[in-house]
Amino acid sequence: MKKWAVVLICAYVGAMLLACCNFLVAISHPIKYKNEITDVCTKLNLNPALVASVINVESKYKPYAKSQRNALGLMQIKLETANYLVDYYKLNLNLEESDLYNPNTNIKLGSLYLNYLMLKFNDVNTALASYNAGETRVRTWLKNPEYSDDGISLKIIPFKETKNYIKKVNNNYKFYKKYYK
Repeated sequence: MKKWAVVLICAYVGAMLLACCNFLVAISHPIKYKNEITDVCTKLNLNPALVASVINVESKYKPYAKSQRNALGLMQIKLETANYLVDYYKLNLNLEESDLYNPNTNIKLGSLYLNYLMLKFNDVNTALASYNAGETRVRTWLKNPEYSDDGISLKIIPFKETKNYIKKVNNNYKFYKKYYK
């Protein structure tokens, strides 16, 4: 057998093994934090499968995840955003960075933030774009006829990272909606 054929077969087998491992990891996630997600989403009238999808894309369900931009925890919340939400919703919380690594706190704040964006934008994909790229940036995109026809939804997302983020969340949603009815 030729060397290139062996390399090709090994690459294919490796990719299949990786896909199987990712699937096995993913199927354990719906059980993890399911009660916390469901409780918060019930109070906010928010779709728990959407929150579960955001968590998987943001942190792969790792409570101590930290991004290069200092977003923390399961739902990758920045301390400034968390404090804004505390003020906006008049919550009786005095947050420190370490609090954002607490799964319960992070799920509550991340869900509040997602709910806030859903109410502001009234479109799931626009809210997801804002969760990823920031509310101010998305408002700018919505005002630009090159990116939005109606000022509500985005026909073009100029950031590849944000476009991919929305695609990943929506793909995850197809999986998680089976677990959250």
